[in-house]
Amino acid sequence: MEWKQLQKEQEMIHAQLRTISRLREQRLLIEKQIEHAQQEIYNHSTAHNQIRMKLDKLEGFSFMNMIRTWTGQQDELRAEEIDKAAVLELKIKEAKKMDVDLTYDLEQINTRLSQIHEQELQEAFKQLNVKKKGYLQIHNPDQANQLDQLANEEMLTKQLITEIKEAEEAGETALTKLGQAAASLHSANSYSTWDTFFGGGVIATHLKHDALDKSENYLHNAQIALQRFHNELLDVQDMSTKSLPVETDGFVKFADYFFDDIFSAWSVHSKISTAREQVSRVQDDVHNTIWHLQDKHNKADDYLQSLQKEKEAIFQTSI
Repeated sequence: MEWKQLQKEQEMIHAQLRTISRLREQRLLIEKQIEHAQQEIYNHSTAHNQIRMKLDKLEGFSFMNMIRTWTGQQDELRAEEIDKAAVLELKIKEAKKMDVDLTYDLEQINTRLSQIHEQELQEAFKQLNVKKKGYLQIHNPDQANQLDQLANEEMLTKQLITEIKEAEEAGETALTKLGQAAASLHSANSYSTWDTFFGGGVIATHLKHDALDKSENYLHNAQIALQRFHNELLDVQDMSTKSLPVETDGFVKFADYFFDDIFSAWSVHSKISTAREQVSRVQDDVHNTIWHLQDKHNKADDYLQSLQKEKEAIFQTSI
């Protein structure tokens, strides 16, 4: 039927136009996230340099330092400053990794946008809309507006389903990365326990720090996956229709979530345990969010079927 062909073509063009809009929104979002990461690098680097200056002063000779040495305060101050510096180093490294990954995402978006010809799509969409309205005026003038509204709602619902699928996939990826991070932290925690309670030795210490390095990388992979999941959720929320709202406000914001004082070579065991607890909480949050997405997905499918049945009923009785 000519109507169905016109509708199919218009849906395809609408999806491409929605992709352009979504990519532009994501570009603005990622640009802000890159700016935030670069600001974090600057802030943490500044704080790190200030700590280094304090440590230099502690190492230098002064009567105050001598008094601190006699009372044991200098060692405590040095340990405290070194601990702060270690945490800042981790935050700087993480911010730099986020900057690299987000810059890559931005380049991918710009490449995709350059390959889509928006003006041609807009013109084609208008022409198809004119043809559809002309078809309806000839075959079903009494219910033309109703059919046109149903067709538009059907397009939006199909696009919403697409956005939900993409968010579900991003969520599953985040869960995979979180699982890898949790396993790595468990390994690092095991080495920490061995080193603390069983003497360890040079080999155990080397393995422990190697496990910590791997955990740091796994945590970053989880964090960038969570950031991408969050960005996809914003697309879903933007695509909510009046008849089918989608709420994602309850989703946890993950910026700087992991790297707030998780690792330190001076209290490894307790802080790895804290990191494991944080990862576990985030896994629960992501699981719950995916469950809500699946529920909305099912409702969107049912809603789409109801729209299609309503439209077909009009065609069968009138066209």
